[in-house]
Amino acid sequence: MPDPAQHLSAESTIGDWLDHPTGRTVLIDVLARRSPDARALYAIRMLPLSTLVTLSNGVVTPEFLDLMAEAANRLVDQPSIQPATGHLFPSAPPPAPNDWKEPLVDGRFDGKTVVVTGAGSGIGRATALRVAREGGHVLAVDLSTLRMEALLERNPDLHITGVVADISSQSDVNAIAVQARGRVDGLAVVSGIADDMVALHEVEDDLWESVFRINVDGPFRLSRALIPLMLSRGSGSIVNVASQAGLRGSIAGAAYTASKHAVIGLTRSAAFIYSPRGIRVNAVIPRPTRWALESNYGSLGGAGPLPSLSLTSPDIESAQIASPLTYLLSDDAANVTGAILPADEGWGIA
Repeated sequence: MPDPAQHLSAESTIGDWLDHPTGRTVLIDVLARRSPDARALYAIRMLPLSTLVTLSNGVVTPEFLDLMAEAANRLVDQPSIQPATGHLFPSAPPPAPNDWKEPLVDGRFDGKTVVVTGAGSGIGRATALRVAREGGHVLAVDLSTLRMEALLERNPDLHITGVVADISSQSDVNAIAVQARGRVDGLAVVSGIADDMVALHEVEDDLWESVFRINVDGPFRLSRALIPLMLSRGSGSIVNVASQAGLRGSIAGAAYTASKHAVIGLTRSAAFIYSPRGIRVNAVIPRPTRWALESNYGSLGGAGPLPSLSLTSPDIESAQIASPLTYLLSDDAANVTGAILPADEGWGIA
């Protein structure tokens, strides 16, 4: 734990702030206004506080972080000051307005059948809706019956066929292939689970197996089942959702990081092998969003939908990330294969 007399700055790590007796008070005082669950900060504790400027797309400014440091250091220097929770200094900046509008391309998926996993929420749902609104027939796959029912009930005018299935189960994958009725033009594998930032020496076998079963076995089994339908037509597009964790080691725990490296490897191998047969295979790396992943494990970073960066990010519409996904699925990307496309507002270069 840092020395209580140590002065904090914007370059101190989030972990230093959380472990510091006054820094923790200031940090949680500010961010608790954006989320009731400040525990998620533990998932990004290794990052410097200044990273919040980039993660928030400028909503949190360097000047505001300096104010936070000044408040924390003042409490160290003057321990008699006991501010009331929630009143250390004026409210944190509100999220920036997001006036982006989804640029639908009428008829882009006319006559096409596209399978979308994770279609009950977040990026998967946005992708399914975008394809259907642009004329496609969507085979929407999700593990949750409730989410699937909600998707279908709210969009009765769209050509969406719901399939409740676990893509890590071969029998469920076979059922998805049967529902496709002999034709699949596109596949978007969006579903995935997180690992709560668990370090290698703490990874239990069941955690490792669960993450790989969903994040790697699922895309593998589903692609293996549907590629023959694409080969029979001489065309098709597969888009996997990867992660910055598939490119570097500082984003997530051991299991998730290894699984996303595997997804990128699977994407590149398939792109090379099937390109001569008219099948394109690409991956999108999204910025973390409020509904990007589900985590079912008990550590501090993983309660419900992964919130580790939603505390500090402005509202990022899942539809914005669905946009490059649908581009890669469509004929607009006819000459694009083997691409690992960041869709993260520059988050990956921070």
